[in-house]
Amino acid sequence: MDNIRGAVRKLIIAISKIERTYAARSSKFGSQASELWLMYTLDDGESHCQKQICAEWGMNKTTLNSVTKKCEAAGYLTLIPIPGKRRELQICLTEKGKAHAKQLLEQFNRAEDRAMEKTLKVYSTEFIDAVKYYGQCLYEEFNEETKSDEGK
Repeated sequence: MDNIRGAVRKLIIAISKIERTYAARSSKFGSQASELWLMYTLDDGESHCQKQICAEWGMNKTTLNSVTKKCEAAGYLTLIPIPGKRRELQICLTEKGKAHAKQLLEQFNRAEDRAMEKTLKVYSTEFIDAVKYYGQCLYEEFNEETKSDEGK
């Protein structure tokens, strides 16, 4: 590719637009973006621990802890001790939480599905793997840069 910097900028602007879209829509539905992402994460039917959510979704521990407490107080989730882990808890949606997540995410899911259908008419699913690969490479390169800076 002739213009790597231009390609990177186009990709980052596109990712930024996606993030702004989610943030703007979450506030439209009276939800903080952090609550939306927590419901989105937990809506897959699996249990997750705080460490996993922070690693996969890039959510700040303090923010996740705050929104978890808020959602627990609202009856949307339960915290279950993980055997053998002293301080880690599984975060699971309650029935009330599942209903809340379904209601909160319904419009998001429909919009995402339609957007993906349009995209897949033009591009194969390989674009997802390519973005994922770029993200991993970027993570690794930033780690290398950090190591290089430490040696100076």
